[in-house]
Amino acid sequence: MTASTATLDRTCEGLCLAFSAQLIPNGFRKQGHRSALDTLLMLAIAQANLAPLARDPEFQKTYAGLEASPPDDMRRPARVRAIATSLGVPQETARRRVVALAEAGILAMSDDGVILPQAFTCSPHAVEMAMETWNTFTQFYANLRRAECLSAVPAATPDQPPPVRQMMRLWVDHFLRLIEALMPMVGDPFSVVMLFAILDGSLAAGDGKSVSASAIARSLGLPFESVRRNALRIADNGLCQKVGRGYLIPPELMEEPRWRAFSERHAQILMRFFAVMREQHLLGCWEAQYLAQGGRPAA
Repeated sequence: MTASTATLDRTCEGLCLAFSAQLIPNGFRKQGHRSALDTLLMLAIAQANLAPLARDPEFQKTYAGLEASPPDDMRRPARVRAIATSLGVPQETARRRVVALAEAGILAMSDDGVILPQAFTCSPHAVEMAMETWNTFTQFYANLRRAECLSAVPAATPDQPPPVRQMMRLWVDHFLRLIEALMPMVGDPFSVVMLFAILDGSLAAGDGKSVSASAIARSLGLPFESVRRNALRIADNGLCQKVGRGYLIPPELMEEPRWRAFSERHAQILMRFFAVMREQHLLGCWEAQYLAQGGRPAA
């Protein structure tokens, strides 16, 4: 590996970490009353519902745009046991949360399993979250292009609608893979989310200030004791430092071997997401936005 290649790789890793530190905790914070566990369950159920159609090009084309959410009869019901196993959470805990979400009208349960219905995916909140995720990725793509971490693709024409829902399906798939891949380094899916919340706070402060366990618990909708226990485990694993009543990820810690391995694996999965988007010719809208910015950061 040449020095220039190594520098480019480190630049890409840094951009990927900054992106996830922004997107992942913020996405969980904006789920209203729902906890981080509820959000993870909803994402895993949504992914499982449409997994049989993931490689169907006609389906992907038909249900690519924001206004085209697949109807419920196309969603294969998922078994709670399988979802709990995939996330590494106790089955009874998952069952209780799924029942509560169904009683709240968010999920739909039947004898065959559970789905995240069209009524929710077309709700104003879900549409707003999808567009916010799309816009965050638009800027992330521009940052990667400016850093020469991605090569150019043909730009979309103004009459091409953004493939927001197709992108979201691909992103949820890669996000769950990201959680699964990083769990052995961190412990469990909640700790992965918590780690990015700590990183977000560390990057935002920029002056050595730590983020408290109580602040993380409030923002993610998790019990304080669970957050405190998991944060201590993250610190014991060498991925953050306990500073007083809070937790911090200083720049020097991110040079340690364990953080380097975490950062490299994280960037590999995110760049694979962009590779799949390229293969499916879905980057054109982001490229058009990047060119419209003239290669300069957005104001």
